[in-house]
Amino acid sequence: MSNIKEIKNIADIENALPVSDRIRLSKFSNHTHKLQFLLSRAIVKNVTGESVKVDKNGAPIIKSGFVSIAHKDNFVMVAVSNSNVGIDIENTSIKRDFAGQSELLGLPKTKDKDAFYKNFVKYEAEFKFGNDATKAHKYFYKLGDYLICVCTKELTKDIEFIPSGVPSLNFVCAE
Repeated sequence: MSNIKEIKNIADIENALPVSDRIRLSKFSNHTHKLQFLLSRAIVKNVTGESVKVDKNGAPIIKSGFVSIAHKDNFVMVAVSNSNVGIDIENTSIKRDFAGQSELLGLPKTKDKDAFYKNFVKYEAEFKFGNDATKAHKYFYKLGDYLICVCTKELTKDIEFIPSGVPSLNFVCAE
């Protein structure tokens, strides 16, 4: 996990990208999205030594295992595992029509902010996890106003957050 505000030399990160990623990057018009993309690729390369590829659906893949990427605002999170994994992060300070959004997304209907965001990050992490996500474990973490969900099948104690200049994470609960 890292904060896009910490990117020091964008040109070096861009130059280290494979040609396919540089082409994809050139299509970004939003500066924050560009930085999120760059940082996610740099984190995966740093952790695994590999470049991220994408499958036919646009999901990130690596040769040595499984990878999931999430970003929100200035935060970029990457989960790398030997087994399938999904991760999501959401800013819980955003006011929404929780009941309407729940219904629209097919989530359990709620007007409660905390319940909505827990259902929402869980939904997103399960989507990234893929098939059989309902049988996987979900771990929730708080980072200030942000809620994070990690969805994985084999994990019990080996989540390691490698923060880079961000506040510490607080474990909330597991399912």
